[in-house]
Amino acid sequence: MRDDRGSVSVEAVTVYPALVAMGLLIIAGGWWADCRSTVREAAEEAARFASLSRTAPEAQAKAEAAADITLGNSNQECASSSVQVDTSGFSVPVGQAATVTVTVSCNVPTGSLGLPGLGSHTFTTTVVTDLDTWRLRR
Repeated sequence: MRDDRGSVSVEAVTVYPALVAMGLLIIAGGWWADCRSTVREAAEEAARFASLSRTAPEAQAKAEAAADITLGNSNQECASSSVQVDTSGFSVPVGQAATVTVTVSCNVPTGSLGLPGLGSHTFTTTVVTDLDTWRLRR
C-alpha cells in the first residue's frame, strides 16, 4: 500500500505559484486596459474642446485644460503627460473641410501594480476631429 501523506503539500507548492501568477497577469491586463482607456478619453475630450474653439490659441489652451482635467480625475497617475494640438485646420478658409488633431501621452509608472522593477510605460493616443465647415475661424 502506498503512503500519500505529503502529496497535497507538493501539489500546493507547484500549483499555487501558477495560480498567483495568473491572477497577477489578469490584474495587470485590467490595469493596462484602464490606462489606455483613460488616455483615449483624455484625447477625445481634448479634441472635442479644441474643435469647438474659434481660434488656434484658444483651441490649444482648451485642449490642454480638458486633457489635464480628464487625466487628473482618473485613478491613473501620470508621472508625466503631454498634449500636442495640431491647429493648422484653423487656417483653412471657411467652407472647406478642416480638422484639429490632438495627441495625448501619459507616462505611467508600473510600480503602482505592486510589481517592482518594471519601470514605466507611456500610453499615447491621437484623435482627429472635424472643425465646423461653415463656422468662422481665426
